[in-house]
Amino acid sequence: MKSAAMSQIRMMLLLLAVIMPGMASAVTVEGLYQVQVPVADTSPESQQTAYAEGLKQVLARVAGNPDVLQSDQVDALLDSAESLVQAYQYQTSPEGNDVLTITYGAVGVNRALANMQVPVWGANRPLTLGWVAVDSGRDRWVLTADDDNLDARGRWSRAFREAAVQRGLPFALPPADVRDQRDLTSDIRGQFMESLRTTSSAYPHNLISVVNVSRQGSGWEASWRLDGPAFSETGEVRDAASSESLASAVIDAWADLLAARYSVEAGKVSDAQRVDLKIENIQSVEDYGHLLASLQHMTPVVSAGPVQAAGNVATMRVSFSGELSVLKEYIALDHRFQPVETERQTMGTQSSGNTPAPKPAPAESADPGDSSGKAPAADDMATAEADNPASPVGSLAYHPAEAEGEASAAESEQSFEALYPVLRYRWTGNGTPVSASE
Repeated sequence: MKSAAMSQIRMMLLLLAVIMPGMASAVTVEGLYQVQVPVADTSPESQQTAYAEGLKQVLARVAGNPDVLQSDQVDALLDSAESLVQAYQYQTSPEGNDVLTITYGAVGVNRALANMQVPVWGANRPLTLGWVAVDSGRDRWVLTADDDNLDARGRWSRAFREAAVQRGLPFALPPADVRDQRDLTSDIRGQFMESLRTTSSAYPHNLISVVNVSRQGSGWEASWRLDGPAFSETGEVRDAASSESLASAVIDAWADLLAARYSVEAGKVSDAQRVDLKIENIQSVEDYGHLLASLQHMTPVVSAGPVQAAGNVATMRVSFSGELSVLKEYIALDHRFQPVETERQTMGTQSSGNTPAPKPAPAESADPGDSSGKAPAADDMATAEADNPASPVGSLAYHPAEAEGEASAAESEQSFEALYPVLRYRWTGNGTPVSASE
């Protein structure tokens, strides 16, 4: 029996190596389901109000369109916002004000949107590289990633980054060294895309955007272009009163376009409750066998199987029930799975200053979709960073796009369809798993 199973795995992996030589990689966004909400005090009434306000922000991000808040069904959902809360934590802002950091269950939010017949925009989203030229009437400059001072450049840069955070759109400005390129401003002003694509090839991105901002009377206007692997869109903004309102209008237009393109239809959300695990250090067919056996014996796992093999790295697709955090807790009980920390880049921040010092509070377990019973006990579930430990509180982070070979436009489009982020582990042995108590 064991020999037959191993033969089946060998054949499956051989086919995967032949038909799937490389997969386009979207950017995995972290923190979509976590927000910071100012609170007047720590009373139950203020807490319930914060739950509803935070859920509004999350619904708009995950739906990809704030129009979801106009739905006739949203009031009832906001009234029961606490049922979707997975963890919370009171903190103090640098100004001394109380804020509540709230993490909502990803599966619960996705299902709630699907029940409202609203498409869901998943955690795998395209990273947009922004070429933004600003003409103030007196000066011209190209925004770069290090523009964070209190001057005009810094205000414009923060406006675009914070607007992107609000909509959950991965957005990056080029590094400061592009300022040495003499023709860059002309390329942006003229939208010379071939030249900009060549320049962009040195930096992580999935999409390229070009924005020309200029002073118009007492306000601002902009023309923009957004290019993807299989589309190109243009638009303009007029009569913006400030850098913040102009940046929000541009980012909103992009987010609306991309959400409409990449969202999963409401009817498919339940069928899409699956996640990919990228597992390093798979040295043998026996490793695959032990890996599969471990996953298939986990209570939340409905099914598991390989979808890609490249060298000693395997991508396993796992269908699961309940919340994603529950699956992660079960995986953590098998110490042969070691989490892999990969490079992360911060998209921006929703609050000024440094990360506030936490004032711990207990987490509320909220998993209406979990049919597997309680998750394993885990102390770290009591913090608001339970699902996002590597990201600064109040910000979003993303894994930069990976270079995994050339991909066609169709493959690039398909890479954005997954609802949940790719989980990365290193396999550290075979045989009997180490007990969580040892």
